[in-house]
Formats: sequence, structure tokens, C-alpha cells
Amino acid sequence: MGEGRGHGGHGAGGFAAHAAARSASDATAREVARAAGHAAATAHMADHELGAARFAILAVRLASPAPEAAAAGVRECQWQRANLPAEIRELVLSDQGLRDKRLGSVFTG
Repeated sequence: MGEGRGHGGHGAGGFAAHAAARSASDATAREVARAAGHAAATAHMADHELGAARFAILAVRLASPAPEAAAAGVRECQWQRANLPAEIRELVLSDQGLRDKRLGSVFTG
């Protein structure tokens, strides 16, 4: 196992972020930590790219007042899509469509 690697092949940062998520008592903090963990893990496992996006959307929903939570999640998803690099935009949007249901339908509202 190379330097900077954690359990399951995740980098040390990803492993630490997931450990923080497991110990967080606040739901928003838990989703933020999960987003960070998936972002760190993307470097070694491309399919983790949607995990970071998913948990960021969930964190935004949880941090918003209940009546505004769904709309805040939609705005976060729209912001993420608007800021995708052109080189990977089609791939990410296709992957969102294929895996949205499995990931809790966060990309379709």
C-alpha cells in the first residue's frame, strides 16, 4: 500500500473524511464530510465523482429551512452542472442519468 493510502484504497484524506462523517452528530456536517470523502476518493476511483456531488446536494438541503430545502438542492445541482468542465460534462450528466435512482434521485429533484 503506497504512502498516503487508507483503507480500501482510499487516500488518507478520504478515509479521514468518512470517519468524521460516521462520528458527526449533526446531519449537515455528516453530509459535508461525506462529500469531502468522495471528492478525495475520486482520484483513484472515477465513479466516486457522483458521491461528492450527491452529498453536497444533501448537505445544502439539510442546511436550508425545511420549506426551501428541495429548491436549495435543485439550485445546488444546477450550479454543479453549470460549473462542470466541458471535457467531462457529457460523461457526468450521462452518469447522473444512469445512477440517479440508485443515489436517491438527488439529480432529478
